[in-house]
Amino acid sequence: MPTAYHMVHYRRFDANSAGSQNITLEGLCRQALDQEDSSGVSLWGRAQDRLFDLADPSGRQVILNRVADLSSAVFGEMCLFQSQDFQALLELQASKVQLSNITTAEIFNLAERSAPSGSKFIRGLGYWIAIGNHLFFVKTQSMTAQFIHNYIEWLLKTCTSAIHQGAVFKLQAEFDKTQVTGDIGDITSLRVSGKSAPQMTIMPSSDDGEKKMVKTSRTLIDKSYISEKAVSIAEAVFGKARTDALIESLGPDEYLSADASVKVRGRRTAQSREKLRELANDLAELTDEKVQVEGKDGKLSDDDAILRTRMPFNQPHAGSNILEFDHVADQLQVVYSRFVQDGKIEA
Repeated sequence: MPTAYHMVHYRRFDANSAGSQNITLEGLCRQALDQEDSSGVSLWGRAQDRLFDLADPSGRQVILNRVADLSSAVFGEMCLFQSQDFQALLELQASKVQLSNITTAEIFNLAERSAPSGSKFIRGLGYWIAIGNHLFFVKTQSMTAQFIHNYIEWLLKTCTSAIHQGAVFKLQAEFDKTQVTGDIGDITSLRVSGKSAPQMTIMPSSDDGEKKMVKTSRTLIDKSYISEKAVSIAEAVFGKARTDALIESLGPDEYLSADASVKVRGRRTAQSREKLRELANDLAELTDEKVQVEGKDGKLSDDDAILRTRMPFNQPHAGSNILEFDHVADQLQVVYSRFVQDGKIEA
């Protein structure tokens, strides 16, 4: 069966902010979906009532489509679509067209089609699972983490009354590194972001009226570790002459800013894994610039940690934008179990 790799993102529900210390996010989702309408039908059985309007100019909407109680978790599939939507098509039938006074070219025609009556084009998919106060999700195409956040908040506060309307709904994405007891796995890349203040020209006055040009350079930090600084990065990309010319052109309120990213690709060895860890520790000591360390299970940036990992997911056929519902549920539970086992989160 064909597979596609997607990033699994992690969030933690802040029960204290929501005033729901006695019930978890999983329990709240289950409680919301259990709520019945006047005819006694629960939200599980009312697809139309699970439709959320994002209230944006594009007329985008999100529906919680397939959703299941797994007894140990609540798992759902979200679909993003637009109320007024057209799909652009390239019609592979060539024709000669005069495009200007000079040019006549053979082209393919562009066209647009609306979705068949009674259907919508899906612009993005989101798959999420709530286990206790832990939320794991995968998003594709135009689905965003914010849409998923907004939908769950709407589900719990507006669509139902699982939590109070005035409660603060917060899904924590970044954690103090001391809150994440495990590590982020094998380091895959290091990134350093730095700034360099502009060259400044000083023209001191003199008694004889002669003006002298004096060039000086001020750096934001005075560390000896300069190989990752913005100027050095620019010189590596553009060469010294072009970098010097760029610096000379900077105005009084401008400065260079550059990112450097180092990755190790191919089959990893124990030596390269250990060396990257050493470099990550050294960078934290040798530079005051922003250092970002990314591993297979997350990302560290300064004092913050973000947990995430890439996983394979089955597709119904090669090239599909849809993921196999049951397999996504299994894979997200695998990530949960691994994060618990590795000490990154608590069960």
